[in-house]
Amino acid sequence: MRSVQGKVVLITGGSAGIGRVTARRLVRGGARVAICGRDQDRLDAALAELPGAWGIRCDVTDPADRELLVNAVVERFGRIDALVNNAGQGRVDKLAALSGEQVRSLVEVNFTAVAEMTRLVLPLFGNRGGDVVMISSISAWAPIPPLSLYSATKAGVLGLAVGLRREVPRGVRVHAVCPGPISTEWLTRDIDGRPSEREAPRRLSAGSDPDRVARAVEKCLTARTSRTLAVPRWWAVARLAAFTPVSRVLDVVVAPASTAIVRLARRYGERLGSAP
Repeated sequence: MRSVQGKVVLITGGSAGIGRVTARRLVRGGARVAICGRDQDRLDAALAELPGAWGIRCDVTDPADRELLVNAVVERFGRIDALVNNAGQGRVDKLAALSGEQVRSLVEVNFTAVAEMTRLVLPLFGNRGGDVVMISSISAWAPIPPLSLYSATKAGVLGLAVGLRREVPRGVRVHAVCPGPISTEWLTRDIDGRPSEREAPRRLSAGSDPDRVARAVEKCLTARTSRTLAVPRWWAVARLAAFTPVSRVLDVVVAPASTAIVRLARRYGERLGSAP
């Protein structure tokens, strides 16, 4: 195993949730961390608890912002050793109920920005090699309502990671981390908008501790070969959903209940949003 000590790591979406917790863990491990986020107040709050880290406001769906981000990190640290593609968003509804703008936004954040950030960073590794970590999801293996479109974007990210492993130069590792439900603001952000720094701790959905994902990211950055990890590890059972017998059972069982599943998910998110 290698160490993150001294590595220059760029984390997108590092002002909250998994990205922020990952930044905290890597800073403790001695990495030189750069983060970005769309909300300047949340970004400032994150940097205040990350001694030695640096950050810049960035909308990863904006081509100019992406280029500015990468150039700024190189100017600040001299290089980039690892990219953690963490920024993402969710949409809790059936596809037919989403607006065209919601579809476009989800695809741009969850897939296009990931591909474009990776495209910009890969040439910077040079002969030193480097690591790209894609934050995918177990829903890439087992998509169910109300996350059909979200699942499709995460399946795209997972497929991109696997494909890149077969085209990048020797010394470059491409990892995929696939979390199950994680206790973050993800659901609230979709249904009730972005919570403030003060509100965020009361807007967390049920799930595993995000530090488990952060540990998986650190494990990828210290591995000698490319990895695909489920978080927690037992969620790897979701891979079985890709096999025809299991997939057909899910089709039969889930389809009749899809409307009820969507309704329950949205009600849960609304309760989180109205929490005192």
